[in-house]
Amino acid sequence: MDLENLAHLQTEAVNPSTTQIDQISTLEMCVAMNREDHRVAPSIVPCLPQIAAAIDAFVPRVQRGGRVIYVGAGTSGRLGILDASEIPPTFAAPPGQFVGLIAGGDAAIRRAQEGAEDSEALAVADMLPLDLNPELDSIIGIAASGRTPYVLECLEIAKRIGCVTVGVACADPSAMSRSGVVDFLIAPLPGPEVVTGSTRLKAGTATKLVLNMLSTGTMIRIGKTYGNMMVDLVASNAKLRQRSRNILRRLSIRCASLSDTEIDDLLGRCNQSVKLALLVAETGNPVEQCRHNLEVASQRLAHVLVRNRTISRQEKLPLVLCIDGGGTKCAAVIADRKGTILGRGLAGPCNLTDGNSLDDAIATLAMAVQGALKSFQTPATVDNGIAALSRFESVWIGLAGMDRPGLRDALASKIASITGASAPRLTNDVDLLAAAMSRHPDVQSAIVLIAGTGSVAMRYNIRAGTREPRRVARSGGWGHLLGDEGGGYVIGVEAIKQTMRALEDQRLGLQSEDLGRLEQAVLAQFGASSTGDTDLLSAVLLAEPGQSVKARIAAVAQLVLDMAPSDPSAMSIVSGQVTNLVGTVLGRLINARCATAVPAAETGLILCGGILTQETYRELVLGRLSELGHHFAYVESVTDAGTVAAQFLASSPSRTDEGQEDKR
Repeated sequence: MDLENLAHLQTEAVNPSTTQIDQISTLEMCVAMNREDHRVAPSIVPCLPQIAAAIDAFVPRVQRGGRVIYVGAGTSGRLGILDASEIPPTFAAPPGQFVGLIAGGDAAIRRAQEGAEDSEALAVADMLPLDLNPELDSIIGIAASGRTPYVLECLEIAKRIGCVTVGVACADPSAMSRSGVVDFLIAPLPGPEVVTGSTRLKAGTATKLVLNMLSTGTMIRIGKTYGNMMVDLVASNAKLRQRSRNILRRLSIRCASLSDTEIDDLLGRCNQSVKLALLVAETGNPVEQCRHNLEVASQRLAHVLVRNRTISRQEKLPLVLCIDGGGTKCAAVIADRKGTILGRGLAGPCNLTDGNSLDDAIATLAMAVQGALKSFQTPATVDNGIAALSRFESVWIGLAGMDRPGLRDALASKIASITGASAPRLTNDVDLLAAAMSRHPDVQSAIVLIAGTGSVAMRYNIRAGTREPRRVARSGGWGHLLGDEGGGYVIGVEAIKQTMRALEDQRLGLQSEDLGRLEQAVLAQFGASSTGDTDLLSAVLLAEPGQSVKARIAAVAQLVLDMAPSDPSAMSIVSGQVTNLVGTVLGRLINARCATAVPAAETGLILCGGILTQETYRELVLGRLSELGHHFAYVESVTDAGTVAAQFLASSPSRTDEGQEDKR
């Protein structure tokens, strides 16, 4: 043991950014810890080739029944035992195929065993009963420092007889990397710990990420999943039977409409195997043939389905598709004609008013649709790109910014030229929310009120003789640069301005007292110190990669809302924006003098948006409306516009877009 050089290990290094961690506020301490935790995941990236190579080495051995044995001491040993113990219930792996050993035995799981990690004799005693098979077994040695004698001896024993050996350390170079007993060295370097030498922190997190990737990756490669669903499941009790039914309905179009009794009969014929039942349902082949096909394909369900099922591009699916393209994300939802949700897919922002081109928007739509298809179908049936739109009976696309002049026609033409089919229903993304009106057939008018990053209110009336909502009026939605009263961006701006005023007052000698809780929290949000000559403006404007300044400012709103019930400053900001939202954005539409006014008692109120669906804000808005004497026929909060619209579309006749608002 090279104890004299212990202080030179990366895991023992002093972190210069936390040397004063015992003297700062609790919130600043948490921010510092969280900031250091963000370094963990990127430290894994350089190790990905070694992790992939180790998985590829494990796969043929595990397929033949070989074991994966984790060895470690202290935190490292506990992490190995945790990962090993979770594989059998998660992936139906045989008991004893994944084994965790810790220096000092089971007693060391709960209480440290002094000296155990330094004992090579304990390593010999623990490894001998395993009766290792060099053709099948693999060893993962875990030691954050890369020098633990117990772990190195276990690796030496395994390497000597020819097993595959993997070393996981958070130091390099190390005794492990120089030992010559490791086939695959995985050494993420997350940097010095927040508390010097406490490797249960960043090193422990990095180790868990690596172990999760090794075990989960191995299980995926040997066919334990189909897509990201755990299909290697045996329905052996009531809970697992229900989970099996859910999986079959989600993954198979043919199972989606089956009753519990019909699915249970299918599982019974397949010896309760979900994987086998799914293959029988999708191919229509006899059980024994499907079982044989799985064996030939090494139990990889996707490989069998790729060979056995092909759906032509021209075949219409008895399904509907709804796409909700907003400024935060683009979500695609697939439902059957009963309104059962079968698939979901997500992609990036799709707001046409934020500078996204038509081609960018279509590429984002295609990614979301492809994700939704993959979530319940075999990859062999998934069209690449937007061409998949032409295969659904009905499609509704709602995009932020669709109201811009000429944009609807341009997008419809673009989609038609790509798909070779007539354009789907194309509307503004807000119009998707009006589909919630179908749940209240006795009320013919409703206002959709949204408060997310921005805010907008729209009134809809049901078209005469139909179930179709028609937009008749709009208030607000001008964009964050012009205000959007009551939205998250404005709340964030007000909180930042209040903090900057307080800082300037301190610098000018106009304020001697400490900053308030809200101001300290805003500074912490941007990683700025509450002491010294803090430049908060630069911290706000210097957006991190992949995040806009707009998003950084709007994110402050959640902080303000969380603090509002207990902090008067935060409540003052929130209350002011509630007044603006109710009195201005919504107020124009409920004003009796409005050209499209309908009494509140005959109007529904549909609430949506990240801010408005937050309990504190929603209750303040409803309370303010009540104070003003506005009592609506119903109030409904919607958190998933895509699902609401897809279920409405499923119950409606197929139709193309007829326009949702008179051009004004």
